[in-house]
Amino acid sequence: MHELRKDYIFSRWVIVNTERAKRPKDFIKQHPKINESGPCPFCPGNESLTPPEIARISDGKGWQIRVFPNKFPAVTLKGSSDLKTRDSYFTSGDAFGQHEVIVETPNHREKFTGLSVERIAQLLQMFATRIEALYKIPGIKYVSVFKNHGLEAGTSLSHEHTQIIAYNKLPNNVLREVKAIEAHYRKHRKCPYCEVIEIEKKGPRRIAENKSFFAFTPYASIFEFEAGIFPKRHVARLSKLDEEEMRDLAELIKKVVGKLSELDAPYNMYLHEAPPGRKHHLHVKIVPRLITWGGFEHCTGCIINTVSPEQAAEFYRSEAKG
Repeated sequence: MHELRKDYIFSRWVIVNTERAKRPKDFIKQHPKINESGPCPFCPGNESLTPPEIARISDGKGWQIRVFPNKFPAVTLKGSSDLKTRDSYFTSGDAFGQHEVIVETPNHREKFTGLSVERIAQLLQMFATRIEALYKIPGIKYVSVFKNHGLEAGTSLSHEHTQIIAYNKLPNNVLREVKAIEAHYRKHRKCPYCEVIEIEKKGPRRIAENKSFFAFTPYASIFEFEAGIFPKRHVARLSKLDEEEMRDLAELIKKVVGKLSELDAPYNMYLHEAPPGRKHHLHVKIVPRLITWGGFEHCTGCIINTVSPEQAAEFYRSEAKG
C-alpha cells in the first residue's frame, strides 16, 4: 500500500507505505539505558536536591505528586516577554516564562503504566491547576504540558515525571491547528474535530471509548502507532472537564499507554488545548518514537509512516496478529 494522506484540517501530508511495514513485535528492540548514577532528585528524602516546592498531593503519609521549578529551565521570568524584529529579518527576545516538573509517583521504580486510573486523574487535575495558574503570569502566551518517556523521546531521568513550559510565544503547531479550526468555524459554524470524532467512531481507526472520551489513530498519523484522545463534547481547556470526565480521560490514557508498553516503546505524550481567547478542541496526543526520520522527512516535511493508522488501531484493539 502506497498512499498520500492529508491531515484532517490543515495542510500536513504523510505517505503511508505499508510495504515497508513490520509486525508490532518487530518494533521491540533494546533501548539505551538512562544513566542512574548518584541520588535521584525526585525520590522522597531528596527534596533538597530540587528547587523549592510549588504544590503537592499527599495521602497522609507523604507526597504522592510533587511540583517544583525545573532546576535547569528552558525559560525564566527574567527580562521581558516582548519579541522585537530588527532589520526586517531578525526577530528575538528573552525566553520568558516558567518551567516546572511534576513528579508523578514517589516510587522510583513505578512506571506510568502502573499508576492507577485514580492517580492519573489526580495528575490531570494538577495539570489543569498549574496551567490556569501559569496563564495568570503577564506575558505568557501558551502553556505546554508534555511527558518524555525513554532516551529517544528526550528524557534524562528515569523517575516518572511530566514537564510544563509556559512561555511568551504561541507555538506554530498549536497556532496552525487554531487557525484551521477558527477558519472552519467561520465557514461552517461548527468545530471540525467534533465532526471528525463522530466519523472516526464508526471507522477502522477506532481504539476505544467510554462515556466522555474517544481514542483513535489519526487518519494522517506521522508517527507509527500514534494515538489521539479527544473529549466527545466540545471542550477547549483541561480545566473545563468535570470529575467524571477527568477520570474517563485517565482511563483511556492508561489503556493506550499500557498497550503501547508491550512494544517497550519510547514516547512523547502531550496536551493541546485552546490558548486564551482562541478556539480549539482539547486533546491528548501519544506519539511513539520508534523510527528515526531520514533526509526525505527533514527535507520535505512529509513523513513516511510504515504502519498504517488502521493497522495501529488493530494493535491497540488487541487484534494485531504476530
